[in-house]
Amino acid sequence: MKELKKLMYLFIALLAVLTISCTKEGPAGPAGKDGVDGVDGADGSVTCLECHGGDVMEQVRFQFNSSAHNVGAIAVDYAGGRSYCAQCHSHEGFVEWATNGMVADDITAPSAWKCNTCHSLHKTFEATDYAFRAGDAVTLMADGATVVDHGNNNTCMNCHQSRGNGDRYDNATEDMQYTRTFTGEDADAYLNAAVGPNGSVTDNGDGSITVLFDVPTTHVYISSTHAGPHHGPQTNTFAGVGGYSTESGEVFGPHSDGCVTCHMGEASGHSFKPEDDNCLVCHTSVPTSSMDNTADRIHAVGEALEAIHAVHFDGEAWHPVYASLSRENFQAFWNFMIVLEDRSNGAHNPPYVKALLSEAEATLGIN
Repeated sequence: MKELKKLMYLFIALLAVLTISCTKEGPAGPAGKDGVDGVDGADGSVTCLECHGGDVMEQVRFQFNSSAHNVGAIAVDYAGGRSYCAQCHSHEGFVEWATNGMVADDITAPSAWKCNTCHSLHKTFEATDYAFRAGDAVTLMADGATVVDHGNNNTCMNCHQSRGNGDRYDNATEDMQYTRTFTGEDADAYLNAAVGPNGSVTDNGDGSITVLFDVPTTHVYISSTHAGPHHGPQTNTFAGVGGYSTESGEVFGPHSDGCVTCHMGEASGHSFKPEDDNCLVCHTSVPTSSMDNTADRIHAVGEALEAIHAVHFDGEAWHPVYASLSRENFQAFWNFMIVLEDRSNGAHNPPYVKALLSEAEATLGIN
């Protein structure tokens, strides 16, 4: 028994020796080198806080609350619910259009624009990524052909454009006649309406009148008291298209970036109100005299158009009226409506605006 235990101990000892002898450490490798520390990147929170910091966001909200874009009446009481208009007149409509390319149905509960009307989710999370929902190049509605592409300005240009050219009113293929009945103050206003060559005004004896507007192919019928390009055709003015003029349709130099450069100054920001300091970035002085001169010309053309019963001034603003006008007078009317609705008194494209007014002045006999 003792011999057996002795043999077992010898066997275990031999196994241990063999195990140790088979596990050998290889030669040492070459001496290592310390790595080089990388360059620290920008603190991610700093980039976000440039726009999303508490003070910044508070200022943006304050500015935006004073903007016409945030007026609830535009969405609720005007056009925010109608599918054709909702694209630009309500938050819900713009988001649906930017997402699906159209507004399929009327919006049942339209609301005014908000921050996330224009801004969606970031793609790159860089300071220059403003996450615009609709920042691509814009094809103008008026002709379906003119394309404008001015970077961050494109978001504005989607809505601030004409809905059509003057030819949508111009039926040059056949003679037409239209009959309308007016009552109350309208009856008095249309006693001297522009009725066309063979039109007439009939007193119905009950305080109303019936007007027959005769519109031969030489004439154009103003068919609405909202006739015109639209209330915001600024992009068309930038591009120099949509009016009746021989002026080249080129964009007016640095003003092609005017949506952002001119309407988002240090103080105005998201109120989008132009400031004198914005003008002084490029100009040595604010060009008020040129703009005042343009305003006077616009008013003079308006008075001439009122004399031929194409528009009416109510003491505060000019409004189109129903009328049958010669094609030349209609073109003067259309040019007037473009520069009137553009609301910049020429600042958005001085050469083009002056050309539109010159054409109207020549037609209406204004020296």
